[in-house]
Amino acid sequence: MRRAVLLAMAALGLGSLAYGALRRGGGSPESLSTLPYYETTDLTPHWSPVAHRVQPFQLVTQSGTPLRETDLDGRIHVASFIFTRCPNVCPTLVSRLQRVQNAARDWPDVRLVSYSVTPALDTPSVLSAFGRTHHIDAERWWLTTGDRATIKRLARESYFADDARTDAGGPSDALLHTEKLLLVDGARRLRGVYNGSLPFEIERLLEDIRTLRKEGRS
Repeated sequence: MRRAVLLAMAALGLGSLAYGALRRGGGSPESLSTLPYYETTDLTPHWSPVAHRVQPFQLVTQSGTPLRETDLDGRIHVASFIFTRCPNVCPTLVSRLQRVQNAARDWPDVRLVSYSVTPALDTPSVLSAFGRTHHIDAERWWLTTGDRATIKRLARESYFADDARTDAGGPSDALLHTEKLLLVDGARRLRGVYNGSLPFEIERLLEDIRTLRKEGRS
């Protein structure tokens, strides 16, 4: 029942503060509990730690720097799945994520990680040019590419981001087209899921990052 109420509130577009207060059982700092954990594709929240982690991978960033799952250890990160030629969802998603990038200037332990779902087209140089166009700071926001099977596996098995939809107007090798953003803690555990196209969901994401950072210091 509680989860149904929360989902209904999100669907109605209620503010992030009201949503967060109900989810955590109150609005005062003293009543805040930790964020949930997720370990299944249906994204059922669990309120105690789970075994699920973002699995091992080897990819490369827009700077040509190798990126492995161990580079995420000890860092909170926000994951997304995009492609540079996307005409619809991705420009909105990237624009919304600028809000997170700006906040992360004061959060040295936070990164944004965007995985290309068309890695054959999105080479490091293409991603680098895309980053310059969209004012992406390569130190805080990693645009990644590499083996298509690896990215597909990450989307489906690690982040539960693949909702089986594809972009009919996009490249034929597009893996998925999703508005999902995933919040992951420093132990590579999924802690939040958001619709990145909605401004109030970005505010909720920022609130949850603050909560995770406090959790890491406790």
